[in-house]
Amino acid sequence: MMNLDPRTRIIIVFIVSSAAIILKEVKSLMLLLAFTLVICILSSVPLKKATMRLRKLWYVFIVLAIIQSIFTQGGDALLTLGSIRLLTTKGLEAGISIILRMSIIIYSALIIIIASPLDMVYGLAAMKMPQEIGFMVLLAIKFLPLIRDEFIDSITAVQLAGADLKKIPLGKKISLYTYILTPSVTKALRRARYISLSMECRGFRAYPTRTYYCKLKLKKFDYTIMAATIASIIAIILISW
Repeated sequence: MMNLDPRTRIIIVFIVSSAAIILKEVKSLMLLLAFTLVICILSSVPLKKATMRLRKLWYVFIVLAIIQSIFTQGGDALLTLGSIRLLTTKGLEAGISIILRMSIIIYSALIIIIASPLDMVYGLAAMKMPQEIGFMVLLAIKFLPLIRDEFIDSITAVQLAGADLKKIPLGKKISLYTYILTPSVTKALRRARYISLSMECRGFRAYPTRTYYCKLKLKKFDYTIMAATIASIIAIILISW
């Protein structure tokens, strides 16, 4: 397991995500995805568990890829409807590129997600980011799981009351989800108000700078990993050219 500095994680994710947006060829994106998976494995990211949780998103990616492949013209026709070319080789390549690009961004983000939220705040502070941004990131990381848990509890309560969500028509299901979502959002806003009051009572932003108990220091291993990441991305770009 690589014990990386939070700043090293942030820089790696920034470099890999930027390369995923810049690169366009399928071969280059496949190499970048393989490199990202290697980093995730070395960082002890539970790939199997993360893939199982994200399996519902793959359907969305596949739909986006199909739409992209249909509306991208060029190349040889693979599927036609009369004189209309529904699917071409270039369109299929564009669709596969979208799936690979989104996969790279998601798996690279896992490198940051497995780290402690407080360590990420320390990392942002060490990178001279404004303290407001650091606390916004910390609250976002803590709030999203709370909202998810409250929403799941509300759905469980509805199911225990005898409602079968699989058999409810789509219109009633949307209305039911609206009723479930409203109290969850209300509780989240109420909790956000309490947090803001507590931060004001503690004198948040009373001074232009803050002191932190944890002092981060980049090690030789961090510099080596960042240099290896940059060199690998450059090699992948040169291979694509």
